[in-house]
Amino acid sequence: MKQKPPAQEQMELLALKALCFADDHVSDSFEMKHVSEWLGISYSYFYHSFTAVIGEPYWQYVKRHRLELSAGLLRHSGYNISEIAERSGYATVAAFTKAFTQYFDKSPRSFRRIPTLPNEQRTLHLVDAIVQAFDKKGDKITSYFNFERTEMEYLPESMLYYTILSRGQDPVAQMIMKMTREEIRLRKILETLELPQAKVITSTLDSVPVTSYEQMSMFAGIFLPCKDVTAGLMTTATTENLMAKRIPAGHYIKLPVPIDFAMAGIPMYEFINRYVKEGVFKMSGNHFFISMVGPNQSEIFIPYMKQLL
Repeated sequence: MKQKPPAQEQMELLALKALCFADDHVSDSFEMKHVSEWLGISYSYFYHSFTAVIGEPYWQYVKRHRLELSAGLLRHSGYNISEIAERSGYATVAAFTKAFTQYFDKSPRSFRRIPTLPNEQRTLHLVDAIVQAFDKKGDKITSYFNFERTEMEYLPESMLYYTILSRGQDPVAQMIMKMTREEIRLRKILETLELPQAKVITSTLDSVPVTSYEQMSMFAGIFLPCKDVTAGLMTTATTENLMAKRIPAGHYIKLPVPIDFAMAGIPMYEFINRYVKEGVFKMSGNHFFISMVGPNQSEIFIPYMKQLL
């Protein structure tokens, strides 16, 4: 594999750090100069390097990311439009409604009533293909994705130390190709630091199925309660260029499945969509994740609103 020049690798790392900053401050007010200062680079270099690496200007990405996450909340959460506007970084419902309508060509209220989103069709076709593949082997994958198999679990305030594995040009396929090496690297960190209670997880920073497939950012990371974070882990995360994200405490639906993360991802979305539409539960956020327990063994975690279940 051809090695990238150090300057290009550094530019890509800075762009990904800026991308992760945007995700970690979705509901906060900030300006591009705050991000360039945080990165320790000039505003001009930040502007041009981010656009070159990611393919769109930074503030365009920030706006798109916030609106797509808000659309995911409209789709699957129980929050009202005012709450979603606030969680998406908009000071007023009017400002949010105007930006949302301009981007999606539908008001938030109208968007919430759409039976099937355009990007959902692709996802549901993939679900059908996976189900058929399992059926040919004599397995019934749909039986794994049944609400009766779920467990309810409360996760305390946690930290996620993660790296972006892929984005653009078939990001899921890229992630699958890179995951074995990345999982070995992350598990070695946990073994060295003696943190067996931590989870190795994978997911996306984006809203499924609102974000177009080609623009999704897939990640792998270490997830553990804040109380278990050690100085050694923080130092290693910096050395290994892992991003850090604080995950608030909350209630999760846990679904153990006897398949690997790659096969679990698409049916997981269909599971969420089906039971949300049926009114079984509402999500409390966009970011579900898959914990990689072992070979052909995964646990899906979906944040849910306890008061509505």
